[in-house]
Amino acid sequence: MYLCNSKYGVERNGNLTLNTDMMTEEQLFKNVPEHYPICYNDNCELAEECLCWLAARYGEPNDNLLQVVNPRKNCGKICVYHQPKRISRMAYGMTHIFDQVLAKDAPAIRSTLVQHFGNGSYYVRRNGKFPISPAEQEYIHQLFRKYGYAEGASFDEYRDEVEW
Repeated sequence: MYLCNSKYGVERNGNLTLNTDMMTEEQLFKNVPEHYPICYNDNCELAEECLCWLAARYGEPNDNLLQVVNPRKNCGKICVYHQPKRISRMAYGMTHIFDQVLAKDAPAIRSTLVQHFGNGSYYVRRNGKFPISPAEQEYIHQLFRKYGYAEGASFDEYRDEVEW
């Protein structure tokens, strides 16, 4: 099913993608991970490009206690907590990952994925509850290629998101 909404796009393989061009910075940086360090130093030279500063500006931390970067120790061009903002194409869901795989290969591939991610982590990724990072996508693609599937794996959906 394709959504007729300008904030969505459809890739060649039919996967629905979120168009981040239509998203504001506030929307992009709203979902700050739990216990993520934040920075309130508006005078920092790195602020506009730092996830810690963007998390403080746009995020909605749910923590009772916050980890805040000390501006007296970290400011200027050198900051050990500086995290450059990076938008990545995250994959969600692998519910059809074995549709084109031979029955003899599926158990070995699944076992390797479960060993790599851990049982619980594999299933939350498989079911689309947790994003699959570009590095993890590449690992999965390489595993499928190792078994002779030149196109790699297929994921249910892609979204452009902040890589915290």
